[in-house]
Amino acid sequence: MSCEKDYNDWVVESGHDRLFKSLIFEVSKVQSTSVELKFTKGIGATKYIFEFSKDNLEFKEIVKTVEISAASLVPFATSPNQAKVEYRELFTELDGTTGYSVRMKSIDETTGLESGYNQIYFETPAEQLFTNYFPTTSSIKLQWTVTPRVTNVVLYDEQMQVIKDVVLSPEQKTTGMVTFDNLTIGTKYIAKIFNETNNRGTLNVRTSGIANSTVYNVLTTDDASAIGTALSNLVVGGATNITVAFAEGTTYNIGGDITIPTGVNDIAFVGTADSNGNLPVLSNARFRVQTQINNLIIQYLQTTSSGSFFVELNGKTAKDIFIEGCKVSNINSIVRISSGTILNDINVTNTWISNTGGWGVFNVGSGTTVNSINVSNCTFTEISTRFADVRVATKVNFSNITCVNITMAMSHLWLFDNNKPAQVSLQNLILAGPNGGAKINSTNGNYGNIPMSYAGSYKTNDLIVDTRPFTGITEVPLNIYGLFVDPANGDFHIKEGVGFAGTGVAGDKRWFD
Repeated sequence: MSCEKDYNDWVVESGHDRLFKSLIFEVSKVQSTSVELKFTKGIGATKYIFEFSKDNLEFKEIVKTVEISAASLVPFATSPNQAKVEYRELFTELDGTTGYSVRMKSIDETTGLESGYNQIYFETPAEQLFTNYFPTTSSIKLQWTVTPRVTNVVLYDEQMQVIKDVVLSPEQKTTGMVTFDNLTIGTKYIAKIFNETNNRGTLNVRTSGIANSTVYNVLTTDDASAIGTALSNLVVGGATNITVAFAEGTTYNIGGDITIPTGVNDIAFVGTADSNGNLPVLSNARFRVQTQINNLIIQYLQTTSSGSFFVELNGKTAKDIFIEGCKVSNINSIVRISSGTILNDINVTNTWISNTGGWGVFNVGSGTTVNSINVSNCTFTEISTRFADVRVATKVNFSNITCVNITMAMSHLWLFDNNKPAQVSLQNLILAGPNGGAKINSTNGNYGNIPMSYAGSYKTNDLIVDTRPFTGITEVPLNIYGLFVDPANGDFHIKEGVGFAGTGVAGDKRWFD
C-alpha cells in the first residue's frame, strides 16, 4: 500500500489558507469489498468529497463519488485542537482484487472555498462470496451471500476448462444458489462467481463419492448386516473401490456396526440433502473395519450411534478417515483408535457433533500411530468431558470451531501425554455457554512440553475459566444469548450490531451467512 499526501495545493485566500487543511488522510482498514478511511477535520469545511478510480493515482476515470456532510460526521477521536479531530468512514461496494486510488477534498459551501486534494492508493484483497456447497455424486449446489451485484457463475474442471457458465436468473440472485448437474462422481471442480468481469469468489468443490467406484444404492430395508453382506458380495465380484449411497429424505434403521470387509480399498458412505437441506438419517449407525482399508469417507449423513463409537479402528490399519458435512449425535467419540492401530490422518470438516460421552470427541489410545487430527468448520454442542484424549505424539489442528455447552459440563478441553507431546494449533475458535454451571480448564493437567495458544479465538463471558487458562483468548462481553441469534434452538449466527470482533472470522463458517 502506498500513500501520497498533497499538503500544498490549497485554495489560498487571506485568513482561509489553513481552514481546509487535512493533516491525515490514510487507509485505516481495507477488506475485499470495502475500505475504512481515516482523516482529520478540515476546519470550516461543510462537506467532504471522495472520488475513487481504478488506477494508480491517475484519476483518469472516476468510478465512485461520495459526498459526506460535515454535520453528519461522528468523531472517532476528539481533541481540543479542532485540526486534530479524527474521523473514520467506511466505503462499501468495491471490487475485490482491485487497485483503487481515492482522493478527498473539503468544501466550505458558504464561501465556495475548496481545498486541494489529498490522495492515496490501496489494493483490495480477493473476495469470497461463496458460503457453502452441497454435493451429490452427480451434482453440486453452490450457495453465496445474497447480493444483486452478481451476474454469472462458472464451473471449471481442474485444468480450468469451462464445464458450464450459468447466467444468473433473478430467482437465483434472490436465493443465492445455483446447481450444476450431470457431473462425475468423486471429481474435483472449481467454481467462480462474477459480477461482469470482476471475480467475487472462488471455491474448490468436489462431488461426493469415489471416482470410478462401484455404487451400491442402499435399500430402505437394509440394516447394518444387509449392507455388510452387500459389500462382501461386491468384493467377491471384483470391486475394490465402493460408494455406498443413501437416498435423500429417507430414514434407515441401521441398528449396529457396518463392517467393511477385507478386500475393500477405498469406500465412501454418502448421502444427499433434500431441498430443505435435510440429510438422510441413519439410526444407530457405526462403522468398523475388518482388517485394513485405504480411505474411509463419510459424507452428508445424519447419524446417531447409541452412545458407542462412531468410527472405531481397534488395532486396524488405514490411510485416512474423512468425515464431511455430517450431523453426528449421541456418541462416545466420533473417532476412536486403540492400541496397534496405524493411521495417517483424521479429517473432519463442516460437521455438527453433539451429545458426546466421556471419552472425548476424539480418542487416541497409547500404542497407536496417527499423523494428524484435523478439524475445521465444525459446530460442537453439549460435549461431555473434552475435545480430545490423545496419548501419542501427533499433530492436532482445530480451526473455525463453534462450541456451545448449555446443560453439559466439560471440565477441560484437552487430555495429552506430556511425555509424548502433541503439536497443537488452534485458530478462530468460539467457546461459549454456561457449561452446565461448571468451570472449565484448557487442559486436565499442566503440560510443559505442549505449548498452546488461543490467540485469535473468543469465549463468551458465561463460560467461567478455572485454574488452567485459555492463553491468549479474547473474552466477549456477552453471554451466548447476547452473542448468538437463538442458541437454545441451535442457531449460532452472530447477532447483528453486537460489535463482535470475530464476526466473519471466528467460529464455524457456516454461521457466517
